[in-house]
Amino acid sequence: MQQTHYHHGDLRNTLLHVGIDMLNEKGIAGISLREIARTIGVGHNAPYRHFRNKQQLLEAIAEDGYRLLKAKNTRLELEFANDPEGQIFESAMHVISMAAEQPNLFQLMFGGYLMPEDCGENLKTAADEAMLSLIGIIRNGQQKQVFIEGNPMTLALSTMSMIQGVSVMMSSGKLKVKVSSLPNANRQTLLRGMVLQLFDVFLQGLKR
Repeated sequence: MQQTHYHHGDLRNTLLHVGIDMLNEKGIAGISLREIARTIGVGHNAPYRHFRNKQQLLEAIAEDGYRLLKAKNTRLELEFANDPEGQIFESAMHVISMAAEQPNLFQLMFGGYLMPEDCGENLKTAADEAMLSLIGIIRNGQQKQVFIEGNPMTLALSTMSMIQGVSVMMSSGKLKVKVSSLPNANRQTLLRGMVLQLFDVFLQGLKR
């Protein structure tokens, strides 16, 4: 990893971004606050001003991921205001693309490494808000009489279970998609085509 310099007063965000890079490159076990400090070019004690330990850094990385998912779902409600199917598919693609391109980040967020009872309130809140944003997409589809009636939470849990199932197969390599050598645009096109086929079957059960 190349040395990264940071602007004064922005050390926390720099630690977070370098931590994400290190997570993607080396996995959860490979993250080290001392190594991150060396990469940034600060003293080895500097990261501890913002994160007491590695666990806190990992929670902050996962929290950032959940906040991005919530923001994505919120934008989708506007971008696909009259297309609930499009909203839920694009939300699924956000998670599945993460599993394909950043499998270590996906495993951190959804793989059971960070158990709720062992984590801080900020991470729990971010995870809950991300789930609520998916419930909002389901509820919107019900209001437009696109999705079946039922408890939106139950339907959202079913949807998330399906999304995570595909994502786990993607991140573990069980879905053999040779995308690593392709340009990003071609990689996304191939991935979207494959997911669309899988997701279409699920949507048939969700639609009225």
